[in-house]
Amino acid sequence: MIKILKNKQGNAALYAIVVALCLILLFTVISEYFRLQMIASGVRDALQSSVIAIATENYDEVYNGLREGYSGGYQRNETGSWEERVDSGAVFMKLSNKLGLINGTKYSGGYLEYRLYDLDVQINNAPFATRDNDNRFESEAWVTLLVPLSFGWEHLPPMKIRLKVNAGYSPKF
Repeated sequence: MIKILKNKQGNAALYAIVVALCLILLFTVISEYFRLQMIASGVRDALQSSVIAIATENYDEVYNGLREGYSGGYQRNETGSWEERVDSGAVFMKLSNKLGLINGTKYSGGYLEYRLYDLDVQINNAPFATRDNDNRFESEAWVTLLVPLSFGWEHLPPMKIRLKVNAGYSPKF
């Protein structure tokens, strides 16, 4: 190896090709990393927007008939007691409309770009008539994102992450 490095015949073409291939490989890996980051960020933002829309749709249940400072979704029933009243909405439908999904899958140029599945939505209602304002009405959503890699010629496993977002109301008083 040292003999090859000390060779001064001027044959640097092989070294230039190796360096160029290494740089191309490095650029490809960095590009794939940024592609995955952009897809995950876009899906997270769309999911956040969908969850905010559901929390906003619960506005009439959240403040209906309650005194100032309470932000829970409660309503009086026929017997005169209070019962929880919240609506989980159609988060996946809103998410599919925002991202242009077909059965939870996004295609680009005939190829699978990413897939969303296992959507869980949880509505955390604020406790009824609390003395502190630390608790709030909150919507949380989790979804699994699966993105096949375009680097590695299908020898590498796809990126699979669980995204979580939340939105909620905080009482002002």
